[in-house]
Order: sequence, then structure tokens, then C-alpha cells
Amino acid sequence: MVKNIFFIHRFHFNRSYYKSDDFNSLKEKGYNVKYLDLVSLLKSSSLEDTCPPDLKKDVIYIKSKSEFRNFLIANKQDSILATCVGLQVNSAWFYRIISKAEIPYVFLDVNFFPKLSSKNKIKSISTRIKRYFEKISPIYLLHKFIRSIDFYYTLLLLKPTVAVLHVKSPIRSRILKICNDQTIFIRTTSSDWNTAHDASNQIIEDKNYLVFIDQYIPYHPDFVSRGIDLKFTPEEYYNELNIALQEISTKTGLKVLIAAHPRRVGKNDYNFPVSSNNTASLVKYSKLVIAHYSTAVNFAAVYNKPLVFFTSELLNRSYIGTSISDMAHTFNKEPLTISNEILGKINLDELMRVEKEVYTKFIQENLSPPESNSSSIGILIHDLIK
Repeated sequence: MVKNIFFIHRFHFNRSYYKSDDFNSLKEKGYNVKYLDLVSLLKSSSLEDTCPPDLKKDVIYIKSKSEFRNFLIANKQDSILATCVGLQVNSAWFYRIISKAEIPYVFLDVNFFPKLSSKNKIKSISTRIKRYFEKISPIYLLHKFIRSIDFYYTLLLLKPTVAVLHVKSPIRSRILKICNDQTIFIRTTSSDWNTAHDASNQIIEDKNYLVFIDQYIPYHPDFVSRGIDLKFTPEEYYNELNIALQEISTKTGLKVLIAAHPRRVGKNDYNFPVSSNNTASLVKYSKLVIAHYSTAVNFAAVYNKPLVFFTSELLNRSYIGTSISDMAHTFNKEPLTISNEILGKINLDELMRVEKEVYTKFIQENLSPPESNSSSIGILIHDLIK
């Protein structure tokens, strides 16, 4: 009988994971629910632990592959894993340990970056040249060869997943590699869709505001762990952003609230109130949503909110500018360059326009496909166990 449910993601535990993985529901059903923190193995040991102190009791920190292997072997008789960590060359060891331990696992493909409609089909020549030389360097080729052998060795040992909870269809080929003809496929709604319809979401009384979706760009763990040079400083970024948000606030008559990124800890770089752990509610009751390319724009689509994408010459120094352009294009929008000259020419009617047909299509493709199971992750995993 399954008594333990262990969740594994690539980043440190936070309230967003606690809610989307349905910890409360599973605990109420009598399961011992824990988060296995393998961040030092999956990402980088240098990443700041953003787990709130009151959630530390739900986390088991694992610092080595041998420790992970021993833990799974000790718990395999009455446990199941649930993970969104995909099988890639850099995570082959993860699946090899799971397979050798013979512990059942469920793959979660319910919270992902939506497919974007790109206007930038051709990357810049300099970027293409740089990547070409990176891929023909002897060190790169040697590492690729070694990791490829490791990857295909893992495929020979692989224990297939019990089930895949997925939103997108067809299922990605990377996920199919961990499946066999016994795998159960459950098409479900995304975690953001479930969060948006959670009756316990906070009600906000004063609705005369716009919300900016913080992306924690200068400090984001993905950029830190991958050593990405954004080519601008936090001071440059936030100074530009604060000025632009104030200008929009003045023109619309709306005050500004910041929906903090789930991994933001101990830093307030804004000249406006910052609110944590209630992005869905902030978007739901807002008059206008402003973003770069965050997945939290899902909430704007669900709630039919006017949506504006901020870009700038500063952000265009890195691939962030391209990501913003692609996200905006997906929603049939042009990104707004945040310079005083352009902000001064804003058309308020255009700014507040809502593309309901675009939202409907986006929701069906990325959040709530037709005939999908709208049950929470906790209920679906519980049903699988039973």
C-alpha cells in the first residue's frame, strides 16, 4: 500500500509548488507528502534556497546521488514519486537511479511554458555563429559523446512511468521515451487553470489597479545556474521599469501593484507595493495586466484581462527581447517599448483592448483542452493509487 508521495522538481520548494502539487489534499487523505530537494544535483548547489521557513518541514534535502539512491531503496515498498524532471542527457542519472530502485513514478506535464508563435524565425547571425563554434569545439564534442553513451545506457535500464498527466497533445517525444504500453495517459487541465479556479483564492476589494507580473529577471535561478550574462545590471533594469510603470499609472489613473515572482525573497526593487503568493487573485481583480514573457499571463487569458507586454532596448541586448516578442505575437499583440517617447504616444483604447478569441484558442491549446480531466493533481494521483 502506498503511504508516501514524494514530489521532485528542478527548483527549491515554495508555496507555488505546495499549492499546484496539492499537498493539503493529499495530506488530508492520509498520505505522507514530502518534497525531495535535489536542486544541487539537478541545477546548481549555488542556487539560493527560496523555500519559506514554515514549509521546510515538508522538504527532504538530498545532496548526493548515492543518498538519493539509498533513500529510494529504503522507501520503495510503500512510496510513489511524482516529477516533472524530463529525461535528457543531463538527467539520465536521475532516471537510472529511479529505475534501479524499482520505485513507481508519475510524470507531471501540467505546468510548462506555452508554445509561442514566433516572429523571429531566423536568429541573429552572430548568435548562430557563436553556437556553431561552441558545438564543434573538442571539449563540447567529448562531453556530448560521454553523455550520449550515458543516456542510451539509461534507456536500456529504464523503468517506464506508471502514468503521464499531460495537458498538451500530442505528447512530446521526450516524454514518450519514458512510457510503454502499460503507461496510463491522463489528459488534464494545467496547474494554472486549476489555481485560477480555486475557490480559496484571495478576494481583493480595491480593484482600481494594474498589476505587473514580476519575473525576477536579474536574479532568476535559471539565469544564475546557467551562467547567463543578461548584459545589464539590476539597477538599470529596475530603474527603467519603475519609470515606465509610473508613466502607465499616470496615464490610466490606475495604481500599480506588483505580483511577486514565486522565487523572490528578501528583495524589493520596485517603487510600488509588492504582493507575494497571490498572482492569480491580483490578475483576476485588476483592470490591466503588464508582463514580459511570464507563464503567469495564463491568468490574464483565463480572466479575460487586457494584456500589455513590456520590452526595451535594454532587454533586447539578450534573448529576453526575442522571448517577449514571441509571447506578444502569440497573443496578437505588439510589445510596448518602454521609452518616454513611445509611452507618451500610448493609445489607451488600444492598451485596454481584449482579444477574447485569441484567449479562447490559447486556453484550449495550453490550459484546458476539450474533454480534459479538471481534477487536481492530488485527486488524480490518489485515484491512480487506488
